[in-house]
Amino acid sequence: MEFVLLLVFSLLLTARAAAASNPVLDVDGNELRRGNRYYAISLRRPNSGLTLAARSNAPCPLNVAQAPSKDYGRPLAFFPENADDDTVQEGSTLNIMFPEPSECRESTVWTLGRETGVVTTGGTSSSEIGPRNSRFAIRRAGDASSKREYQIEVCPCSIGVSRPSCRLACVGSLGLTEDEANLLLNINNERPHTVRFVKVQEELAASRR
Repeated sequence: MEFVLLLVFSLLLTARAAAASNPVLDVDGNELRRGNRYYAISLRRPNSGLTLAARSNAPCPLNVAQAPSKDYGRPLAFFPENADDDTVQEGSTLNIMFPEPSECRESTVWTLGRETGVVTTGGTSSSEIGPRNSRFAIRRAGDASSKREYQIEVCPCSIGVSRPSCRLACVGSLGLTEDEANLLLNINNERPHTVRFVKVQEELAASRR
């Protein structure tokens, strides 16, 4: 009887672990890996990724914007806040950055502007206790039938780490809002920006420079 109970308990723990481990996948079905480079390709504007755009009132920090049509834009890199995760897990907090340097002195880590609600560079990768506007999470778009399509949420508090930083829920999904000549990434729950991730191939990246 004790053996049966132990077996059932072990199976429950295994099932919970499997449910909790749900990696984000690229278009080829491979798990997104910490520090690797990926393009976030829009479903709204096919073959278009994300890039950086200067602000009208100040050159830096830079806004995160939709690239022109048929332009993969700049690659992204993802760094899970849980230091033990080498893969990006759905719903767990992470930092997002443009690994290639920009013309500004600020970091290329994403952060959400408190006043504008627009995503800019100049964020932090700090894991200190407390809310941070540089924490994001990736979740599958729509229902379980969505095939490798994802949305990015703003999550001020740590999720999926051994020591949660606070208890605030994620504040919303990122969408696109037109501003002058650019489509800027910002909070937009009514029309979230849905993307697919394409791993950067070195020869492809070189041809786009």
